[in-house]
Amino acid sequence: MSIQLNQINLLAAITAEIDRQHPGTGVEARRFNAIIKAANDICAEFAKPVVKASPGMVIAAWLASDDTGLSSKFMASALTGEFKAENHYPRDPADFGRCLRLVNAVPGLAEKIGDMSQHGKHWAVVAAHWDEWVEVYRLGDSDRLYRLMQACYEGGE
Repeated sequence: MSIQLNQINLLAAITAEIDRQHPGTGVEARRFNAIIKAANDICAEFAKPVVKASPGMVIAAWLASDDTGLSSKFMASALTGEFKAENHYPRDPADFGRCLRLVNAVPGLAEKIGDMSQHGKHWAVVAAHWDEWVEVYRLGDSDRLYRLMQACYEGGE
């Protein structure tokens, strides 16, 4: 879904915030041009449709989606070997959700979750608790999932 923003209102809001932080200083032309550029960039980005991970995607399509994060990129890297990414693990339910949507989107990855345990103690915890975390995630109880994730990481179990 794309969102059309009013550029003039956005410019006014940005300049009002600058004036709130630095009353009476005004905005020089060079700086106002930077505000215009930023507002144009924001409007253009919001005008683009959001691309979510969806079943049947190949890794390249998933990487081009708006549904990636550091931990899910590392997971995709480790499970496919198609590219390299720095080792990050899911630290909260939002991170875990992106990992889950990756696994649901790209065929063949679900069967490889156990392979993540070889990528460090945090990933070993993720692999060991994957099914349980998926169940809690699907219930929509992010507070419970966050507490569960933290307890598992702290216990190293």
